Amino acid sequence: MFHNQTEQYVVFRIEGEEYGLPIENVLQIVTVPEEVPVSDYYSAVRGMMKVRGKIMPIFDVRFAFGFDEAVPDPKQRILVTELGRLTVGLIVDEVTEVLKVGTEAPLIADGRSRGKKKGSFFTGMYKTEDRIVMLFDLQEMLEEEGLDVG
Repeated sequence: MFHNQTEQYVVFRIEGEEYGLPIENVLQIVTVPEEVPVSDYYSAVRGMMKVRGKIMPIFDVRFAFGFDEAVPDPKQRILVTELGRLTVGLIVDEVTEVLKVGTEAPLIADGRSRGKKKGSFFTGMYKTEDRIVMLFDLQEMLEEEGLDVG
C-alpha cells in the first residue's frame, strides 16, 4: 500500500531500531537534564522536569518497550510531546532525523512491537529496501502506563 499524502515523523532510536513519532505530537527536542526522582507511581516514569513553564513526567521509552534502562549517553534526548491535554517527555537513545513520508513511500498498517512487551505501541511501519521505521503510537503507550489522554 502506498501512502497518498506527505506526513512527517521525528525518527528516534531504541536498541538500534528506528521509530517514528508524528511531528505534530513533538513540541521540542531537548538534552537530558538532571531529573527530579519520583516514586514508582508509573513503571516507566523516570522523573519530572519543567519545560515551557510546565512540570511534566519523563517516560523512559526503553523501559516502556521492555528493555533495561540505558546507561546515560550524550546522544540521549527527550522528546517533549503533547497529546490531548497531556504534555510528557520521552527519553530516547537518540533522535536521528525528521522523515518526510510521501506518496512514493510504502506504509504498512498494523505494525507490531519488536520490544520485549506483548502490547503493541505501533500503528504501522515505513519500509524501503534497506530500512524499516516503526510508527510509534504515543497514545497507546501512555494508556498502557495508566494515563488518561482524553
